[in-house]
Amino acid sequence: MDVAGAMGNFEALDQVVSDFNTYYPNVTVSYEQNDLSQLSAYIENNSYVDIFMTNDANVRSKDQEALYVYDSCLDLAEQGIDTSDIDPEMIKAGTVDGKLVRLPLTKLMCGLAVNKTLLEKEGLEIPQTYGEFLSVCEALKSKGYTPIQSSKFHACSDLVLPMGMAILGSNQEIADKVQSGDVSYADSLAPVYEELSEILQNGYISSDVNDNYPDDNYDGAIMNFFEGDVPFWVTTTESFSGMKKRESKSEKFSSEPFEYAFIDAPLSDDGAYVYEEPWYGFSVNKDSEDLDYAVEFMKFLAQKDEMNKLAETKGMPSVALDNSDERFTSALNPEKEAGRYIYNGELGSAVTSYICDTANKMGRGEISTVEEAINTIKERQSSDN
Repeated sequence: MDVAGAMGNFEALDQVVSDFNTYYPNVTVSYEQNDLSQLSAYIENNSYVDIFMTNDANVRSKDQEALYVYDSCLDLAEQGIDTSDIDPEMIKAGTVDGKLVRLPLTKLMCGLAVNKTLLEKEGLEIPQTYGEFLSVCEALKSKGYTPIQSSKFHACSDLVLPMGMAILGSNQEIADKVQSGDVSYADSLAPVYEELSEILQNGYISSDVNDNYPDDNYDGAIMNFFEGDVPFWVTTTESFSGMKKRESKSEKFSSEPFEYAFIDAPLSDDGAYVYEEPWYGFSVNKDSEDLDYAVEFMKFLAQKDEMNKLAETKGMPSVALDNSDERFTSALNPEKEAGRYIYNGELGSAVTSYICDTANKMGRGEISTVEEAINTIKERQSSDN
């Protein structure tokens, strides 16, 4: 059985395959890397592939022929796969036009890696509200730290995306406007850019510092965090998942280890905004020559224990309803929560890029006011319509 994915290696998949081979010892699973932005041609030229990794755009972006593979995906809902162990919102996100085209692998979240030891050393606590966040950042700045750091492509966007999506998705009237293309929904995002503007004006984010981060916000950014003087690193659970295996690669961290954690950014006086979306999924090639085994593997993968094992090995939150991974307990269930949105496809993926791109423009100084930010979103939405 042949599996294709976006990563050079997929150790988490190996764990599930090992368990699968307990029941099917004669099945050999081969894995190879491919480019999801050219997935359509890849599937056409490599018809032997039985299971392939997909992102949301691969199954929803009809206007992008190079990556769109919806028509190549088997409808998993018709294969007797028991998905009752999986978060139903994650299943909903993989369902397009009534067809279940992808099984979610783990949860992707935006948040902050926080150096808990550094805060404790400076007499500070992990902030739970926006007011506390500002106070902690001000105290850190006064001590010579740049409080919030990340790649210039992630620092502002990943910081505020959860807040923006929670605002849009938690109010049905606003959500209806997004779905219908009514640009007035952008007005509801004013608090997002008001807070981002305040954070930038206070100097808690430095473009000079962020320009030196690697664009992918991964390996180099992780190693920089391990130097020990980064209070808050804006990141995702995907990047955070790479930290454990890199601890030993950092001489500074090895000699002076510290405690760190992943948290949601506390951008409300009511607490944090939580945003979850499926991180990649597995789809089955409907023309697979080993369709029975491919479907059997997906049935096996959909079990709670296997989903949890995959997520634990990858180092990301599990999509299973019942999971005991303590690494993301505070992020999935923060002490104080202002709002929550789980991406299920209803708002569409375009709105996330509107929120993120506008935030990054504000971070680069191309947008200086909240009014400009809102108008930027409205103009882009109108142009796309």
